Amino acid sequence: MNRLRQEIKDFHEKLTPTLEKILRLYNSENSQKMYDTIVKSCKRLMQKCSFKSLLDVSRLCFLTYWLYIYGQKELALEICEHTHNINFAYEYSWHGYPDIFGLEIRIAREILGENRRAYIPLDLIEYYFSKNVKKECRYPQILREEQIANCNERILTIELLNALYNMIGKGETGLYFELNKNWEKIEETICDYMEYLKIE
Repeated sequence: MNRLRQEIKDFHEKLTPTLEKILRLYNSENSQKMYDTIVKSCKRLMQKCSFKSLLDVSRLCFLTYWLYIYGQKELALEICEHTHNINFAYEYSWHGYPDIFGLEIRIAREILGENRRAYIPLDLIEYYFSKNVKKECRYPQILREEQIANCNERILTIELLNALYNMIGKGETGLYFELNKNWEKIEETICDYMEYLKIE
């Protein structure tokens, strides 16, 4: 138990300088939306970020995706790389580490020209091929068009973000033939959803 506590403490200490960098960048002059999506998440993670807490890992995923949406790819990648060799808690019904890994694959390709698909950990491959996850990764259901069209304005952001978690977090792994075959449409949808989410 003491060893786990120390590992959690070490991870938090490793993550903190990146969170501080993000907070310096997103100062009080930013919009309410940026405060809610970036600053608030950073402050909470500065207080506590246990890789065994589904809530903390979900919050870390949320922050990383919003950094990417706002074009802060280097900072998002920095967080992704902090997660290497960490034994995260995750479940198929929670967005978290697996979706961060998919985002890392995307950003590494976009800004470094690297293909990191070959580095998918074995336990994540098992996760990606679990029944409940494969069910979420069907095309065109992964676009969540029906849910988005039928939701109210209050939860629209959540629906769009959930779609990005699946399209990027799982689709970027290249493990799903059906998604690979329809990637052009998925990529177009990712760009559309991100553009919408950036609107203040």
